[in-house]
Amino acid sequence: MFTCALDPNSRMTLCDQLYAALRAEIERGGLPAGSRMPSKRELAAHLHVSTATVEAAYARLTSEGICESRPRSGIYVLARPETAAAPQRDGPVPVRWDFGTGAADAAHFPYATWARLMREVLSEQSRALLLSGDPQGSDGLRREIAGMLHRLRGVEARPEAIVLGAGTEVLVTALAGLIGREKLFAVEDPGYSRVRRILVASGARIAPTPLCAGAIDVRALYTSGAGAVYVTPTHQFPTGEEMNPAQRAALLRFARETGAYILEDDYDSEFRFTGANRPALHAMDGGEHVIYMNTFARTLASGLRMSFMVLPHSLIGRYREMHAACSVPGFEQETLRKFIAGGYLERHIARMRVVYRARLQALEQGVRELGLGEVAPCSAGLYALLRVGGRTPAQELLPLAARAGVRLTRLCDYGVMEMDAGSERVMLLGFAGMDETAIGEGLRALKQAWM
Repeated sequence: MFTCALDPNSRMTLCDQLYAALRAEIERGGLPAGSRMPSKRELAAHLHVSTATVEAAYARLTSEGICESRPRSGIYVLARPETAAAPQRDGPVPVRWDFGTGAADAAHFPYATWARLMREVLSEQSRALLLSGDPQGSDGLRREIAGMLHRLRGVEARPEAIVLGAGTEVLVTALAGLIGREKLFAVEDPGYSRVRRILVASGARIAPTPLCAGAIDVRALYTSGAGAVYVTPTHQFPTGEEMNPAQRAALLRFARETGAYILEDDYDSEFRFTGANRPALHAMDGGEHVIYMNTFARTLASGLRMSFMVLPHSLIGRYREMHAACSVPGFEQETLRKFIAGGYLERHIARMRVVYRARLQALEQGVRELGLGEVAPCSAGLYALLRVGGRTPAQELLPLAARAGVRLTRLCDYGVMEMDAGSERVMLLGFAGMDETAIGEGLRALKQAWM
């Protein structure tokens, strides 16, 4: 039986202590890949803690891909965490500090609450969860999402217009078929490269469209004849710019005049640090031409593959004809419904705003004190732009960072058309996946590598 010392007087919760001890045991090989973890009740009795504490620790290990739950069998170790793997002498340097933009904080995920709601779902309606369900997702969850959108973004969405999917990629693929692959899809350039690849893989034609003053160039849209436009107006990826009211009005005018659909990806809109959020395009349009999209992977956890979109009335019937089932399991849908209905999601978002604001401030202060360059003002989102100073040639910045164990990306990596030479010195620094201490260590590693 696994044994570890848990201190009830520690500043760390019992759940965090148990998770750290289990992960360390897996890292050193004490719990090898393929081995069955102790049952929750047995381990709880052995360590004199509640089963909820053990269940929450196991849930965290499972969400990180270290363990997996096998029905009617138990929890099994999948593999040793990457950080524990021995580096190859001739291979790449392991990543110690990840400034990637796709991370979400895992340490503050409300594991105990999520685990309790999961147990409630299983005990209350396990039979119903085995049915295929509505192709748009459960009515109860869609109603909760509609209320959340009204409170947080001023979006008036009818539950029957909301569609759930297992990730933004699934929804974009569905939209390519729904809108029509014969239509031209305009995408921001620079922009979210994954969406470009998904559209192309779905058989759609794309038109990389340049930005003008931080937003997609509407004049270029008229010229291209686009039938659909994918945009990130609240926090343009990757420049971090916000579409101003005049630009929003011009884009909506284009949609009304041409009949084009606007795919509004409102990612990261929940995490604003200064000022007030501008209304969503969907709220300005009323949902006639705008398809609103967002994901829970950023607000909760990267491994939680649940996204949603709000369709115009004209597309709802066609969607139901084309899709027979929802790609999100009913078990996860009902757990999330309870999580939103209980007020846990909005409290979690409010708590994470404070956490992420502190990390942004640590990043800005660290860059300033180390003289790494200049951080662009960041009023929202979970990454900041750093224009690297010093005399190190631009083409050497990424290789030097990689050899120092630091992962990051450049602004120019997200463009299709050639960008100005200065963009090679602009780095995207995500701060969601590391705490203030790790951010400081990563910045010092960059200082040593670049300067």
